[in-house]
Amino acid sequence: MEVSVIVPTYNGEKKIPVLLNALLEQTFQDFELIIAVDGSTDNTLAVVSSFSSRFSKMRLVVQENRGRAAIRNRGVLESSGTLLVFFDDDMKPESDSLSKHIRFHEAHPECVLSGNQMEYTSSKKTDIQNYKARLAQKWVSKYSPGENLLSRQDIFLTAANMSVPRKVFDKLNGFDERLTDAEDYALACHAIENGIQVFFDRENIALHKEDLTCAHYINRIRQYKTAQMKLKLIQSHYPSQQERSNFFKRLIYRFFAFSVWPKIIDQNKLIFLPRVVRYKLYDIVIQSLGVEFPYIKIG
Repeated sequence: MEVSVIVPTYNGEKKIPVLLNALLEQTFQDFELIIAVDGSTDNTLAVVSSFSSRFSKMRLVVQENRGRAAIRNRGVLESSGTLLVFFDDDMKPESDSLSKHIRFHEAHPECVLSGNQMEYTSSKKTDIQNYKARLAQKWVSKYSPGENLLSRQDIFLTAANMSVPRKVFDKLNGFDERLTDAEDYALACHAIENGIQVFFDRENIALHKEDLTCAHYINRIRQYKTAQMKLKLIQSHYPSQQERSNFFKRLIYRFFAFSVWPKIIDQNKLIFLPRVVRYKLYDIVIQSLGVEFPYIKIG
């Protein structure tokens, strides 16, 4: 099995060294590395080039900025492997992550695998970063350790840590370049629709490192919601992931739909509250401004 590791990046000069060093520490090393640069305006090219002598098979691909779906597809076009493994530029895969991707596809040669985009709590992180990490841990806790077969009612896929045989990727026509977000979710829907099994491996871990603020997280949810709406227009039969609440809940959410709340959270002004109360308040603010009332301007 010939393996191509594809890393899309945009302005990743500060993030991508962590990923590249993690790839150098993988227990499996016989892979082709494709770094696909999506029109970066920072020093990404120079940073990536400084690693070129440390990888035996590394290619640098550059194109004008066209978004994550397009740059991942371009990376695939420039690759030669029969197995495609995707890592985002802000990930730190554990040393056996690549080996786990390969072993899975040796046993399941026509399936799609999503690894675990894991976040950990830490005293070095901000409170909102630890809140987000706890959300991620809570979400994966519903899955059994190891490989989980996903159903149409439980579709999930993160292109930040995923793998797919080239023949399956080609059958699915790659990522939908009409989407600026949720392109990995769309790929998973398309796979299941075509009788291709999608698995989630809770034990195949890549750490996600992100400088997150409450305002940034809300904007991220808004972008995803917009992408979901666009996906619904493109493929109306795909299940929707985000729905607005009923009338009475929206009355409550409206009270918290003010731009001052993310500022209060990011300034740690609620840290005096017990964590369970504080994080419940974060839930409400993020739902209010991210999903229920996304048109309200925040900083």
